[in-house]
Amino acid sequence: MKTRSYILMVLLAFIVLSGAAASAATISISPHQVNPGDTISVTVQGLPDESALRMDWEVYIDEPGPTFLWSVEGLSFPINLQNASFRITNQNTQSNTVTLRNDVPYYESRELTLSGTSVNGIWTVYHGNDFINGTWPVIRNEGTVEEGKTSVLSLVEWYGIKRANPAIPEQQDGGPENFIIPLSVSGFEDGRVKFTIQVNGTNVLTDTVTVGSPVSRTGTLYLKSSPSSALVYVDGVYYGLTPRKVTGVSPGLRTVKIAKEGYADYVDQVLVTTSGIKMVMAVLNPASGSIRVTSIPSHADVYLDSQLAGTTPMTIAGVSPGTHTLVLKKEGYQEYTRSITITDGETIRLTNIFLLRSDLASSPRVFYLNASAGGSASRINPGAIMDRVNARFDQFR
Repeated sequence: MKTRSYILMVLLAFIVLSGAAASAATISISPHQVNPGDTISVTVQGLPDESALRMDWEVYIDEPGPTFLWSVEGLSFPINLQNASFRITNQNTQSNTVTLRNDVPYYESRELTLSGTSVNGIWTVYHGNDFINGTWPVIRNEGTVEEGKTSVLSLVEWYGIKRANPAIPEQQDGGPENFIIPLSVSGFEDGRVKFTIQVNGTNVLTDTVTVGSPVSRTGTLYLKSSPSSALVYVDGVYYGLTPRKVTGVSPGLRTVKIAKEGYADYVDQVLVTTSGIKMVMAVLNPASGSIRVTSIPSHADVYLDSQLAGTTPMTIAGVSPGTHTLVLKKEGYQEYTRSITITDGETIRLTNIFLLRSDLASSPRVFYLNASAGGSASRINPGAIMDRVNARFDQFR
């Protein structure tokens, strides 16, 4: 009977998990070719409350001239995102001004203007601790182009958690699970908008809409690593194993990650141009771990492989994989020594190590003369007890 009940529970868990997987949000974008001002529709299905939604828009303007401008019109969010943030990064620019106006049902109209000067052609601005809801009649990004540049690249990041806004009593929840986000882009003749959307940290959409007829100017990356056969990611998209040639990369600053089990990730920002091939050679370092050490009493000196690392309580970071010797020393107490083996990226926790006073006997048993009985009797050595206590603690660390 117990076995049958267990099987039923497993089947029920499988059904629940399968239902959860089936209910994951799906997102699509259409059309994929538009003229400036045409409507683009982001269709979302099955997004429940408490979902963490992140939307990235990568706006690429081809041949902007000495100034650049792109604007988004007709945008509306039929859902509410709390704990929300907004970030924009411009590349190949000099001066920058971003203006946003937001009309929220049952709330008020809000306007935000952010401006600044680029550093080495890059400008980033951030606005957080807010909410995203309602219509956005004005989203405008404009400024001047860095001399000699033939394109401008803007990355717009939206993030929030779908739930009701406590500042708006009329909202009972975060909004519908199925909805459409409409928008159009204008202000330039030719370019592209790349959409990347994540739900609860999982990428559910990467798609590109072409605006006008941009010249196909892309770059190429050639990525190698030592050791080889490492995973290659460009802007979060997987492209295979090293050595790897990645073509059709939009020009601009790209995030490259090269990862291999047992090694620390190599992450770098690489400037991709339309001329030539950009080479990336990553030397992967063995993944390091850490050791968390606390003692009773505290403020004991901690030595790792004979090198003083600090005093307890402390965490020793950057410990290479392999076997190491840990020693704790404190005046008036016996030295504590143990061997530790670190694996890839592991954190070892050695908590509440009991240090014994140095005036206690070190052998498991000592014998002393029992004057009243004329013989000897045994006394349990506290050091042996503490060794067993520490060993017992180690089983649960």
